[in-house]
Amino acid sequence: MFQTGLAIMRAQPPHIGHIKLINRMLKECKNAVIILGSVQEQGTERNPYSYIQRKEMLQKIFAGKPEAKRLKILGMFDINNPTQWGAFVMDFLREACPGEPLPEVYYAGSEYDAQWFRDIFANIQIENRVDYDFPYVSGSMVRDMIKIGDKRWHDFVPEKIHKMIEELIPSKKGVC
Repeated sequence: MFQTGLAIMRAQPPHIGHIKLINRMLKECKNAVIILGSVQEQGTERNPYSYIQRKEMLQKIFAGKPEAKRLKILGMFDINNPTQWGAFVMDFLREACPGEPLPEVYYAGSEYDAQWFRDIFANIQIENRVDYDFPYVSGSMVRDMIKIGDKRWHDFVPEKIHKMIEELIPSKKGVC
């Protein structure tokens, strides 16, 4: 078991793939840190939900579970400089969590997502998004379903946040 794990995601909205990765972190780590990125954007097609809304969604999903106490959710601005991303994240963690040990393992949904942290973490765990035993899901896919009123988005988003998402949809016609 690792002491602290880190994952970065937009979670626009949190879907079953995000939850699978977080559950793995909580199984393998004493503490899990989730950084929700792109906090500078909200109300856009790619980033419809605010940091506060996304954090609340994750808190609702894990509410009442004992492991929720081991889950820390932070928000962070993007810098749009991939080569500096890993160092920027670590500096952010040092400032946001002074006196706390830095994560020793990074969790990612793909090799591409992990590449920015290869020089920082000796331990990187990939929770492969293309797992043939798990339904394919992406945030873009879920957002598109919500946008066009395709009710199948319910299959990819934890039930605990369905109502919240439905209340945040600008026009509820045909969605619920």
